[in-house]
Formats: sequence, C-alpha cells, structure tokens
Amino acid sequence: MKGVRAAVRYAKAFQQLAQEKNLLDIAIVDMKLIHNTIAENKDLALMLQSPIIKGAKKSSVLTAIFDKKVDGLSLLLLQQVVAHKREAILYAICEEFISLYNGIKNIAVVSVTSAVSLTDALRADLISKIKNDYSFAAVELAEKVDESLIGGMILRIGDKQLDASIKGQLNTIKQELVQA
Repeated sequence: MKGVRAAVRYAKAFQQLAQEKNLLDIAIVDMKLIHNTIAENKDLALMLQSPIIKGAKKSSVLTAIFDKKVDGLSLLLLQQVVAHKREAILYAICEEFISLYNGIKNIAVVSVTSAVSLTDALRADLISKIKNDYSFAAVELAEKVDESLIGGMILRIGDKQLDASIKGQLNTIKQELVQA
C-alpha cells in the first residue's frame, strides 16, 4: 500500500505526543471516530484521495466534520496531515495508531468466523479463554457469520489462524485421502 511507511511515522509521532500530554485514551477514541467516519463515508474517502481538490478545501471539510467531536490535539493532527499533503493516507494513519494503541495496552483484536451467531455465554467464554491463554489485557471480537463452515469456527489473532470448523476438517480429510 502506498504511503504505509509515512502512515507509520505519523501514527508513531502522534502516539508519542498523545502519551506525553496524557491524552492517549482520548486520542484513541478520536482516531476510531475518524477511521470509522472515513470507512463509512465514500464521498469523504474519495475527497481525501482526490488530487484535484485543494488542501484548503479538504482542511475546512475535515474541520467542519470533526471540530466539536475530537480533541484539539487530534484536530491539529488533521490539519498537519493536510498541510503536508498526506490526507490520502489519513485512513492508514488511523489504522496504524489503533494498532500501536492496542500494542501498548495489550489489547487483542480477534476475528471470529462461525457458522451461526455467537451466544453471549459463548462470546464471554471465548474472550476469557483467549485472555488467559495469550495473556491479553483485553480482547476485541470482530464477528462474522459464514454458513458454509457448517459448524465450528475460525479464529484469527494477528497472523495466527485456528481453523476449528467442520468445513476445514472435511477439507483436511479430503486432502489426506487424495494424497493416500
């Protein structure tokens, strides 16, 4: 992805500044708001990517959207990103900041794909098991339902994947039979 290294630098600098000013917990709320706003609003994302729209216009739009909703430090970040013509990577900056924050606070983002929706009891058990087994302070679950799994679930924690689905087990058996 273009601009990833720059996004990492901006995110690290913002994280360090927020930590120095004891605003890290406020900054994460702001970054999640900005991240979700860009993700949910296609027109905003396209405007930020557009080389035709002037920086002043982009800055005024971002200020109008986030002025009373984010802390002054986060608003300053938005203005600096636009001033340095890096608004196209604002979404990536937010993603990197969220990732840095999760690392600092030892929060795991776990993707769970299951054949049916998780019950509250199963969700609580799963979170507890992941916290205990991997020593995380907190766990954020991103749930998806995929009926083609037949049963069971697929867990993704960072770059690790555990496939405990019936579909996965059937595919494993099929591969063993084909190779035999």
